[in-house]
Amino acid sequence: MNVIRAVIVFCALAPALVQAQTEAPPRASLSAGMGVAYASYADVTTLINATVSPAQVVSRYRTAVEFFGAGTLPLASPWLLKFEYAYSLATFSPQGAFGPSTFDVTYQMPSLILQYMLVDRGVYSFRAGAGGGYHFGRLEENTLYLNDTFSAKGPGFVVEIEANTAFGDHLYAYLGANARWELVGTVTDARGASPGVAQSGLPVTLHSFGAGARLGASYLF
Repeated sequence: MNVIRAVIVFCALAPALVQAQTEAPPRASLSAGMGVAYASYADVTTLINATVSPAQVVSRYRTAVEFFGAGTLPLASPWLLKFEYAYSLATFSPQGAFGPSTFDVTYQMPSLILQYMLVDRGVYSFRAGAGGGYHFGRLEENTLYLNDTFSAKGPGFVVEIEANTAFGDHLYAYLGANARWELVGTVTDARGASPGVAQSGLPVTLHSFGAGARLGASYLF
């Protein structure tokens, strides 16, 4: 929770803490990498605790691994427009009364993000941004008595900070942090059934909130 609060506060205060300083117009770029996030999955853990692990409460907070790729185009300086595709995976492995089980939560998150260049010194840059997109979620449930896949879709939003440090004229190290809100709706399987309605009487959404850090590489043109 402290990590989440720190990222939110830093993202909110970054434009006020760092005055925009640029030596040249922003450059188009491509970036890719991976990261980790710490997020809350309230409905998924309610389902797990009600149906698989009633004697052992599973925490709603879970670490997720994330992979991303992005392209950024400069607008009127100091603004940039970034298109990003990110894939996130979190796994729950509760021990039920009839043996182990797994619940995998994945998101595909294409997003448009408007960025503001705070500092650009050529050999390093620092920017902040916010945006969102229409995202796609998936819940895979594997237990002794049930193996099924459920899916849903809905809006997602992100605020982020990003730094790039030069290795050369074009290749840069990428460092980033973000906070995400996923409002992906009620999951259903291929027959249109929800795991909550079928098992616990509760609707199950893939709503989540979390914060994370990233490491990767950028190529600036």
